[in-house]
Formats: sequence, structure tokens, C-alpha cells
Amino acid sequence: MSANSVTVLIPSFNRAELLVEALDSILAQTSRPDEIIVINDGSTDDTIARLEPYRNDIEILNQDNAGKSAALNKALSLAKGELIWVFDDDDIAEPDALETLLGLLEANPEADFAYGRHDRFEVRPNGRVKWRDTGYWRKSPADDFLYESLLDMFAHQPGMLVRKSLYWKVGPFDESLIRSQDYDMLLRLARHGRPAPTEQILFHQRQHDLPRGTADNVVDSAERDAVWQRYDREIFSRIYRAFPLGKYLPADTSLTEPGMTRRALIRRGIVMARKNLWNEASADFHRAARISDKPLTDEEATDMRSTFMMKYGFDKSLMNPDVRNLFFDIKHASPVGAQMARTAARAMVWRVRLALQNGKPALAFRLASLIARLSMPSNNVSQEVPSSFARR
Repeated sequence: MSANSVTVLIPSFNRAELLVEALDSILAQTSRPDEIIVINDGSTDDTIARLEPYRNDIEILNQDNAGKSAALNKALSLAKGELIWVFDDDDIAEPDALETLLGLLEANPEADFAYGRHDRFEVRPNGRVKWRDTGYWRKSPADDFLYESLLDMFAHQPGMLVRKSLYWKVGPFDESLIRSQDYDMLLRLARHGRPAPTEQILFHQRQHDLPRGTADNVVDSAERDAVWQRYDREIFSRIYRAFPLGKYLPADTSLTEPGMTRRALIRRGIVMARKNLWNEASADFHRAARISDKPLTDEEATDMRSTFMMKYGFDKSLMNPDVRNLFFDIKHASPVGAQMARTAARAMVWRVRLALQNGKPALAFRLASLIARLSMPSNNVSQEVPSSFARR
């Protein structure tokens, strides 16, 4: 096949009705893919019967149920296309999605993958459709895409077209992960590849409460977020040990430049805080507070303001006295530490408003009190109980 040949991979497990909607949207593309592989991951519903009318247009791989990662690894080893589009069995592609992604790679030949936006929809029991916007999205410069993705995932596989050579470079999907395997892969792609983005909506992400995971490890909707957080922490614990500190900086800077080590420590600390890995965050924040007596740069202050803008776990973090005391500990570590704590705290004002809007006055009061105490000059605030998080 040519250098622009495209293989679409659609792993599926017991979602026959949704799968055919996804498949119809792929077959309706203005730029038709060269190969479509549906991986039936041991489905026990009528998936095979539903796929029968499509046999002239697709290739079907059947395997015993082993999870999304195993399904994708099997299909990747057989894919003939030089460009890979992984599409979820519950989403719907815009008709010009593939044409747009191909155009991005053609216009940016140095790019290893292209990506775009999505919106979200939910089909109500009465059949009516409720639409939502993208949600979390970042207009990220290519040189800072890795860091922005470390903060939170905003580029999703159904909106990405990736050179197969990059998949070979970063290695297979992690088959030990039943959740967040796509996030783990995104971070590896971002570490080793260069992106080409668009603000265009490329696919519609379906919101639903159907089970996820595998037959042996079913993730129900009630526990979905907790399992997601657990696997994210596992991934980021590895990343903390494996990623060089310089990877947290924009690609056009390095640790050898003055002040960049402190900024890298601040950034890594923020990433770990947002994944509720507070021991790691504490170590980096304390090192950053003592590494230099120069005030925070505008860039460092901007970074610190994003500390508590995590998707999940904020309320629980602020209920933890060790997390609160960590910031008082940093505040009293040095003048720079005081600036770090004050900057992070003042950026939480919107959380106070949100708590009030959601009928949580007690949380709003606690947040407002914390913001006020962290914003006061250090010599006007008594020393708090030291945090139990280790300082290394």
C-alpha cells in the first residue's frame, strides 16, 4: 500500500447495535479508508450476525475475550496501511474526518500523527439526543503537547490518525490495563512523536452507562471513575520514574537553560498533584521552592494556577489534611514557596463559586478559608502541622 494508505481498527465487545452505527460512519467517509478491521473480542451478543452484511467492506478478526489492548495489538500486527485510525465501537465519525486528518499530515510532513476535536452526545431513554461540547480541550502548541497531555487527556483515538511507524517505535498497547490504555498509549505517542492539530470536530463521542472492561473484569458505570483513577495513578507512578525531568518542558527548552530545572520540577509536581500522587508532588514542590530565591516567572505562575484544575479527585484532595498542610509547608519553606502556595490558592476561587452553585456551602467555606490563609504573608500565619508527605 502507499505511504498514505489507511487502516481503521475497531475493537468491539458486546456492543453490536452501537458497533454498526460506528461502522456506518466509517464507510461514509469522503476519503474511503483502504482497510477496515473489526476485532470481535469474544462477543456473546449478535455481533457476528450484525457484521454479516459488511463482509465485502471489512475484515473481521475473532478472538477470545482479552480486552481492548490485546485486540488492538493483534490487529496492528496485521494492518496493511501505513496510517492507523483506531476508532471506538460506540462513537460516530464526521463524514470528512479522515479527509481532514489526511490533509493535516500532508500539510505537516514532519508530523507523526494528526488529531482534532470531538463533541459528546447522549441518547435518552425516550430516543431524544442531548448534545454537549468537547469538555476538556487544550489549544496546545506542538512543542508542549506532551505536557498538556500529561495534565489531562484531550486528544482521543477516534480523532487521531497515527503513522504505523510510530506505533512500532513506542511499543504495543499495555494489556495489563483494562482502563486508561488509550491514555497510556497517547502519552507514549506524544513523548516520541510530533502532532498536527485541528480545532475541527472530527467525531461524536457517545456518553452511556454500558459496562466497560473485559468479561473477567467488568467495570460498571458506578465504579467507572474510581477504576479510571486507579489505572491513571498506576500509569503516572511509572511515568514519574521513567520520564526524564526535561520531558516536562516545552521541546524548545532544556534543563541547561537558567531556571528551567525549577520550572520542570513545578510542572512535574502539578502533573502528579492532578493525578493524586501527592508524595511525588510534594517532593517536586519542595525542591522547586528551595532551588532558587528568584521570584516565579510569569510562565511558572501560569503553570501553578493549573494545580487544582484536575478532572477528578479535587473534593477528596481538599478533605485530606495532609494535602492542605503540604501547601502551608511549602509556603513556609521559602519566599518562592510562599509565592507558589499563594498562586495555586488564588486560582481556586472559581472552585468556591462552583461549590456554591452545586449546593455545597461547607466546601465553599473551607475553600475560601484555605485560600485566605495561603494568601496571607507568611509572617502573619502560624506554622501549620507539617504534612506527612515525604520531602526528598
